[in-house]
Amino acid sequence: MLSRFPVAMATIAAVNLVVGIGAAQAEPISRYEQLRALLFSGAPPTVIFNPTQCRNSQQSGSMAPTAAISGGFAIRDFMEVRDNNISFADEHFTVRPDGTAVLELIQYRVMPTNTGTVTWRSLSPVTDQPLSTPQVFQCALGEGLRFVHASREGD
Repeated sequence: MLSRFPVAMATIAAVNLVVGIGAAQAEPISRYEQLRALLFSGAPPTVIFNPTQCRNSQQSGSMAPTAAISGGFAIRDFMEVRDNNISFADEHFTVRPDGTAVLELIQYRVMPTNTGTVTWRSLSPVTDQPLSTPQVFQCALGEGLRFVHASREGD
């Protein structure tokens, strides 16, 4: 099967070319535009969220606690509000160390300013009621919020 990675790279190169038209020296494509090119080429990137490298809005804009968990998933479903943001989400069940079952909803919003907002909610899987205050993180793309794509055989 043909790999979508070359198509994604060609798309990024084409965007770079278009962005550079009319300029003496082409500016590098932004992380936001790289993500957009991958998503619209059909090559699902993986988002990697590291809250320790982001600002936590609940703690007076301080860095998130160092004991925070990092993780990611392949972005398969997304929505773009043109010239505003790319949004996607993840929901999953997990179990806290005390044995409490939790439904986690994590919303991502990536802006053309190469920043992102991640909102993390924990709900009761029985009542859908919040188990804690939502955590909101402000991240720089490429630091607390990264996107990777690896070409795999059959991808």
